[in-house]
Amino acid sequence: MLRPLSVLIALLFACACAQDARAHTVVIIVRHAEKAAAPADDPPLSEAGRARAEKLADIGVGAGVEAVFTSQATRARDTAAPLAARLGLTPQVRAVTGQTVDAHVKSVAKEILDSHEGKTVLVVGHSNTAPRIAAILSKQNIPDLVDATEFDALFVVIIPKKGAPRLIRSKY
Repeated sequence: MLRPLSVLIALLFACACAQDARAHTVVIIVRHAEKAAAPADDPPLSEAGRARAEKLADIGVGAGVEAVFTSQATRARDTAAPLAARLGLTPQVRAVTGQTVDAHVKSVAKEILDSHEGKTVLVVGHSNTAPRIAAILSKQNIPDLVDATEFDALFVVIIPKKGAPRLIRSKY
């Protein structure tokens, strides 16, 4: 039986081979990895979270990520850091503070569509922002993630120049 990561990679490869790689935008969206059980307002990643961030880096390198977006939270930036370091990218930090969650997710989705057409983008968000960004881009209803336990959700939205976007939901 194939592992979810193997299935995801196979699907991404099939999509890339089936079409011109620049005929669509691919957005990989995850929630930040596991956070430390620290009393801090902005906790870092736990050991499990750092291991998950390395898995995400493997996925992102294989998918050809060209841009990275994160929230301002340490745990989101730390989740994206291994991939950004491997690819020599500077993550684009988009703060959630100072605006509603809905305004934030709409702004991030719009920026991806306006400025990264034809590219592969990683977005690292939170239990409420990651699925909402995937929902806007895929035009599907996706519920928020379970805050305490769901750190392994992975959404891939494939947005063709023409036609409806496709959503792949997996775990990593």
